[in-house]
Amino acid sequence: MSSTLCALIRLGRLPFVLGGVVLFAYGVLVAGLTEPSPVPARLLLGCLILAAGQLSVSYSNDYFDRRTDALGKRTHISGGSGVLGERPDLAPAARWIALGLIVASLLLALYYILLYPAPWYFLLFVLSGNLIGWYYTAPPLALAYHGGGEVATMLTFGLFMPGMGYLTATGEFNLFFFATILPLFFLGLAFIITVELPDMEADHAAGKQTLVASLGRKKAQVIAIFACALASLLFFMAGPVHQVFWMITLLSLVPLTLTAVTLRACPPDRDGAVSGAGLTMAGLVVFLIGADTLLLFSLP
Repeated sequence: MSSTLCALIRLGRLPFVLGGVVLFAYGVLVAGLTEPSPVPARLLLGCLILAAGQLSVSYSNDYFDRRTDALGKRTHISGGSGVLGERPDLAPAARWIALGLIVASLLLALYYILLYPAPWYFLLFVLSGNLIGWYYTAPPLALAYHGGGEVATMLTFGLFMPGMGYLTATGEFNLFFFATILPLFFLGLAFIITVELPDMEADHAAGKQTLVASLGRKKAQVIAIFACALASLLFFMAGPVHQVFWMITLLSLVPLTLTAVTLRACPPDRDGAVSGAGLTMAGLVVFLIGADTLLLFSLP
Protein backbone atom coordinates (compact mmCIF):
# COMPACT_ATOMS: atom_id res chain seq x y z
CA MET A 1 0.00 0.00 0.00
CA SER A 2 1.46 3.37 -1.04
CA SER A 3 2.29 6.05 1.52
CA THR A 4 -0.20 8.42 -0.14
CA LEU A 5 -3.05 5.93 0.15
CA CYS A 6 -2.16 5.26 3.78
CA ALA A 7 -2.16 8.99 4.47
CA LEU A 8 -5.57 9.43 2.83
CA ILE A 9 -6.98 6.59 4.93
CA ARG A 10 -5.54 8.15 8.11
CA LEU A 11 -7.26 11.41 7.16
CA GLY A 12 -10.58 9.66 7.58
CA ARG A 13 -9.95 8.89 11.27
CA LEU A 14 -11.93 5.68 10.93
CA PRO A 15 -12.18 4.98 14.70
CA PHE A 16 -14.37 8.08 15.02
CA VAL A 17 -16.88 6.47 12.65
CA LEU A 18 -17.45 3.81 15.31
CA GLY A 19 -18.93 6.50 17.54
CA GLY A 20 -21.51 7.21 14.87
CA VAL A 21 -22.29 3.50 14.60
CA VAL A 22 -22.86 3.30 18.37
CA LEU A 23 -25.26 6.26 18.25
CA PHE A 24 -26.99 4.80 15.18
CA ALA A 25 -27.40 1.56 17.12
CA TYR A 26 -28.89 3.51 20.03
CA GLY A 27 -31.62 4.79 17.73
CA VAL A 28 -32.25 1.33 16.29
CA LEU A 29 -32.44 -0.27 19.74
CA VAL A 30 -34.74 2.42 21.14
CA ALA A 31 -37.03 1.77 18.18
CA GLY A 32 -36.87 -1.94 18.94
CA LEU A 33 -38.50 -1.36 22.32
CA THR A 34 -41.83 -0.74 20.56
CA GLU A 35 -41.37 -1.84 16.94
CA PRO A 36 -40.49 -5.17 15.29
CA SER A 37 -36.95 -5.33 13.96
CA PRO A 38 -36.56 -4.41 10.26
CA VAL A 39 -34.62 -6.55 7.83
CA PRO A 40 -30.82 -6.34 8.37
CA ALA A 41 -30.24 -5.07 4.82
CA ARG A 42 -32.37 -2.02 5.57
CA LEU A 43 -30.38 -1.26 8.72
CA LEU A 44 -27.09 -1.75 6.90
CA LEU A 45 -28.08 0.69 4.16
CA GLY A 46 -29.14 3.27 6.74
CA CYS A 47 -25.84 2.84 8.56
CA LEU A 48 -23.91 3.31 5.30
CA ILE A 49 -25.78 6.56 4.62
CA LEU A 50 -24.69 7.84 8.03
CA ALA A 51 -21.13 6.50 7.79
CA ALA A 52 -20.51 8.21 4.44
CA GLY A 53 -21.71 11.52 5.82
CA GLN A 54 -19.71 11.18 9.03
CA LEU A 55 -16.57 10.18 7.18
CA SER A 56 -16.97 13.26 5.00
CA VAL A 57 -16.74 15.43 8.13
CA SER A 58 -13.36 13.94 9.02
CA TYR A 59 -11.94 14.98 5.65
CA SER A 60 -13.59 18.40 5.49
CA ASN A 61 -12.64 19.29 9.06
CA ASP A 62 -9.01 18.39 8.43
CA TYR A 63 -9.06 20.48 5.26
CA PHE A 64 -10.67 23.63 6.65
CA ASP A 65 -9.04 23.34 10.09
CA ARG A 66 -5.52 22.67 8.86
CA ARG A 67 -4.16 26.14 9.67
CA THR A 68 -5.72 26.13 13.13
CA ASP A 69 -4.47 22.61 13.82
CA ALA A 70 -0.95 23.72 12.89
CA LEU A 71 -0.99 26.17 15.81
CA GLY A 72 -1.47 23.45 18.41
CA LYS A 73 -0.42 19.94 19.28
CA ARG A 74 -2.48 16.98 18.19
CA THR A 75 -3.97 14.66 20.82
CA HIS A 76 -5.82 11.37 20.48
CA ILE A 77 -9.17 13.19 20.63
CA SER A 78 -8.45 16.62 19.12
CA GLY A 79 -6.29 18.52 16.66
CA GLY A 80 -7.29 16.57 13.56
CA SER A 81 -5.45 13.64 12.04
CA GLY A 82 -2.18 15.53 11.59
CA VAL A 83 -1.86 14.23 8.03
CA LEU A 84 -2.15 17.57 6.23
CA GLY A 85 0.57 19.02 8.44
CA GLU A 86 2.89 16.30 7.13
CA ARG A 87 1.45 16.16 3.60
CA PRO A 88 0.00 19.58 2.64
CA ASP A 89 -0.09 18.39 -0.96
CA LEU A 90 -3.04 16.15 -0.03
CA ALA A 91 -5.27 19.08 0.97
CA PRO A 92 -7.11 19.28 -2.39
CA ALA A 93 -7.70 15.52 -2.29
CA ALA A 94 -9.15 15.79 1.23
CA ARG A 95 -11.64 18.40 0.05
CA TRP A 96 -12.75 16.37 -2.97
CA ILE A 97 -13.06 13.18 -0.93
CA ALA A 98 -15.26 15.03 1.57
CA LEU A 99 -17.54 16.26 -1.22
CA GLY A 100 -17.59 12.83 -2.84
CA LEU A 101 -18.67 11.20 0.41
CA ILE A 102 -21.53 13.70 0.77
CA VAL A 103 -22.68 12.80 -2.75
CA ALA A 104 -22.38 9.11 -1.86
CA SER A 105 -24.48 9.63 1.28
CA LEU A 106 -27.21 11.37 -0.72
CA LEU A 107 -27.18 8.76 -3.50
CA LEU A 108 -27.47 5.99 -0.92
CA ALA A 109 -30.41 7.87 0.62
CA LEU A 110 -32.12 8.03 -2.78
CA TYR A 111 -31.50 4.31 -3.24
CA TYR A 112 -32.99 3.70 0.21
CA ILE A 113 -36.16 5.58 -0.77
CA LEU A 114 -36.53 3.39 -3.86
CA LEU A 115 -36.23 0.20 -1.81
CA TYR A 116 -38.05 0.92 1.43
CA PRO A 117 -40.96 3.01 2.74
CA ALA A 118 -39.67 6.38 3.92
CA PRO A 119 -41.30 9.61 5.12
CA TRP A 120 -41.30 12.70 2.94
CA TYR A 121 -38.60 14.29 5.09
CA PHE A 122 -36.11 11.39 4.86
CA LEU A 123 -33.94 12.93 2.14
CA LEU A 124 -34.19 16.37 3.75
CA PHE A 125 -33.02 14.85 7.04
CA VAL A 126 -29.98 13.26 5.37
CA LEU A 127 -29.19 16.44 3.44
CA SER A 128 -29.44 18.58 6.58
CA GLY A 129 -27.06 16.33 8.47
CA ASN A 130 -24.52 16.47 5.67
CA LEU A 131 -24.77 20.25 5.35
CA ILE A 132 -24.23 20.76 9.08
CA GLY A 133 -21.19 18.48 8.89
CA TRP A 134 -19.75 20.38 5.91
CA TYR A 135 -20.43 23.87 7.25
CA TYR A 136 -19.09 22.98 10.67
CA THR A 137 -15.75 24.33 9.44
CA ALA A 138 -16.41 25.30 5.79
CA PRO A 139 -16.99 28.95 4.85
CA PRO A 140 -19.10 30.99 4.67
CA LEU A 141 -20.84 29.61 7.77
CA ALA A 142 -17.84 27.96 9.48
CA LEU A 143 -20.04 27.23 12.48
CA ALA A 144 -17.17 26.18 14.73
CA TYR A 145 -15.46 29.54 14.12
CA HIS A 146 -18.53 31.67 14.82
CA GLY A 147 -19.96 30.23 18.02
CA GLY A 148 -22.19 27.61 16.40
CA GLY A 149 -20.00 24.54 16.75
CA GLU A 150 -21.56 23.40 20.00
CA VAL A 151 -25.13 23.59 18.68
CA ALA A 152 -24.09 21.74 15.50
CA THR A 153 -22.51 18.97 17.57
CA MET A 154 -25.55 18.71 19.85
CA LEU A 155 -27.75 18.27 16.78
CA THR A 156 -25.41 15.67 15.31
CA PHE A 157 -24.96 13.73 18.56
CA GLY A 158 -28.55 14.00 19.71
CA LEU A 159 -30.58 13.99 16.49
CA PHE A 160 -28.88 13.06 13.24
CA MET A 161 -26.86 10.02 14.33
CA PRO A 162 -29.39 8.26 16.59
CA GLY A 163 -32.22 9.68 14.49
CA MET A 164 -30.89 7.93 11.40
CA GLY A 165 -31.01 4.64 13.27
CA TYR A 166 -34.53 5.26 14.54
CA LEU A 167 -35.80 6.44 11.16
CA THR A 168 -34.30 3.41 9.44
CA ALA A 169 -35.88 1.06 11.97
CA THR A 170 -39.36 2.61 12.18
CA GLY A 171 -39.84 4.71 9.06
CA GLU A 172 -40.90 7.82 10.97
CA PHE A 173 -40.23 10.02 13.99
CA ASN A 174 -42.73 10.07 16.85
CA LEU A 175 -43.08 11.27 20.44
CA PHE A 176 -41.42 8.11 21.79
CA PHE A 177 -38.30 8.97 19.81
CA PHE A 178 -38.05 12.52 21.11
CA ALA A 179 -38.75 11.47 24.70
CA THR A 180 -35.87 9.00 24.67
CA ILE A 181 -33.40 10.90 22.53
CA LEU A 182 -33.43 14.33 24.21
CA PRO A 183 -30.73 13.50 26.83
CA LEU A 184 -28.22 12.84 24.05
CA PHE A 185 -28.32 16.50 23.02
CA PHE A 186 -26.74 17.44 26.34
CA LEU A 187 -24.23 14.60 26.26
CA GLY A 188 -23.30 15.98 22.84
CA LEU A 189 -22.57 19.32 24.48
CA ALA A 190 -20.35 17.61 27.06
CA PHE A 191 -18.63 15.74 24.22
CA ILE A 192 -17.74 18.82 22.18
CA ILE A 193 -16.51 20.72 25.25
CA THR A 194 -14.29 17.74 26.03
CA VAL A 195 -12.85 17.78 22.50
CA GLU A 196 -12.25 21.54 22.67
CA LEU A 197 -10.40 21.52 26.01
CA PRO A 198 -6.89 20.61 24.74
CA ASP A 199 -7.13 23.04 21.81
CA MET A 200 -8.04 26.20 23.74
CA GLU A 201 -4.82 28.08 23.04
CA ALA A 202 -4.69 27.15 19.35
CA ASP A 203 -8.38 27.95 18.84
CA HIS A 204 -8.00 31.31 20.59
CA ALA A 205 -4.97 32.19 18.44
CA ALA A 206 -6.88 31.27 15.28
CA GLY A 207 -9.94 33.31 16.26
CA LYS A 208 -12.06 30.18 16.59
CA GLN A 209 -14.98 31.08 18.86
CA THR A 210 -15.48 27.79 20.66
CA LEU A 211 -17.09 27.71 24.08
CA VAL A 212 -13.78 26.78 25.70
CA ALA A 213 -11.81 29.48 23.86
CA SER A 214 -14.42 32.10 24.78
CA LEU A 215 -15.02 31.19 28.44
CA GLY A 216 -11.86 29.37 29.48
CA ARG A 217 -11.45 25.76 30.54
CA LYS A 218 -12.88 25.91 34.05
CA LYS A 219 -16.13 27.65 33.13
CA ALA A 220 -16.60 25.40 30.10
CA GLN A 221 -16.07 22.32 32.28
CA VAL A 222 -18.74 23.55 34.68
CA ILE A 223 -21.13 23.79 31.72
CA ALA A 224 -20.17 20.23 30.73
CA ILE A 225 -21.00 19.03 34.26
CA PHE A 226 -24.41 20.70 34.15
CA ALA A 227 -25.00 19.21 30.68
CA CYS A 228 -24.25 15.71 31.98
CA ALA A 229 -26.47 16.30 35.01
CA LEU A 230 -29.32 17.47 32.80
CA ALA A 231 -28.88 14.39 30.61
CA SER A 232 -29.17 12.17 33.70
CA LEU A 233 -32.32 14.01 34.78
CA LEU A 234 -33.89 13.58 31.34
CA PHE A 235 -33.06 9.87 31.27
CA PHE A 236 -34.72 9.60 34.69
CA MET A 237 -37.80 11.38 33.34
CA ALA A 238 -37.91 8.83 30.49
CA GLY A 239 -38.19 6.01 33.05
CA PRO A 240 -42.00 5.88 32.90
CA VAL A 241 -41.76 5.45 29.11
CA HIS A 242 -39.75 2.23 29.53
CA GLN A 243 -38.09 0.75 32.60
CA VAL A 244 -34.71 0.36 30.87
CA PHE A 245 -34.22 4.11 31.21
CA TRP A 246 -34.05 3.75 35.01
CA MET A 247 -30.91 1.65 34.50
CA ILE A 248 -29.60 4.00 31.81
CA THR A 249 -30.03 6.85 34.30
CA LEU A 250 -27.69 5.09 36.73
CA LEU A 251 -25.21 4.45 33.92
CA SER A 252 -25.30 8.12 32.93
CA LEU A 253 -23.76 8.96 36.30
CA VAL A 254 -20.44 7.61 34.95
CA PRO A 255 -19.71 10.52 32.55
CA LEU A 256 -21.20 12.96 35.08
CA THR A 257 -18.88 11.75 37.83
CA LEU A 258 -15.78 11.67 35.64
CA THR A 259 -16.48 15.15 34.27
CA ALA A 260 -16.78 16.46 37.83
CA VAL A 261 -13.57 14.68 38.83
CA THR A 262 -11.62 16.28 35.99
CA LEU A 263 -12.76 19.75 37.05
CA ARG A 264 -11.52 19.20 40.59
CA ALA A 265 -8.45 17.03 40.04
CA CYS A 266 -6.90 18.24 36.77
CA PRO A 267 -4.95 21.51 36.59
CA PRO A 268 -6.29 24.14 34.16
CA ASP A 269 -3.20 24.06 31.91
CA ARG A 270 -3.04 22.16 28.63
CA ASP A 271 -1.46 19.02 30.10
CA GLY A 272 -4.24 18.83 32.66
CA ALA A 273 -6.80 19.43 29.93
CA VAL A 274 -5.44 16.56 27.83
CA SER A 275 -5.58 14.06 30.70
CA GLY A 276 -8.96 15.33 31.89
CA ALA A 277 -10.44 15.22 28.40
CA GLY A 278 -9.27 11.64 27.99
CA LEU A 279 -10.96 10.66 31.26
CA THR A 280 -14.23 12.38 30.36
CA MET A 281 -14.21 10.87 26.88
CA ALA A 282 -13.72 7.41 28.38
CA GLY A 283 -16.79 8.01 30.53
CA LEU A 284 -18.88 8.97 27.51
CA VAL A 285 -17.72 5.90 25.58
CA VAL A 286 -18.50 3.59 28.52
CA PHE A 287 -21.94 5.14 28.81
CA LEU A 288 -22.85 4.83 25.12
CA ILE A 289 -21.70 1.23 24.82
CA GLY A 290 -23.36 0.38 28.12
CA ALA A 291 -26.63 2.06 27.10
CA ASP A 292 -26.70 0.11 23.84
CA THR A 293 -26.07 -3.10 25.78
CA LEU A 294 -28.90 -2.38 28.24
CA LEU A 295 -31.26 -1.58 25.37
CA LEU A 296 -30.27 -4.76 23.54
CA PHE A 297 -31.13 -6.95 26.53
CA SER A 298 -34.40 -5.08 27.04
CA LEU A 299 -35.79 -5.83 23.58
CA PRO A 300 -39.04 -7.81 23.63
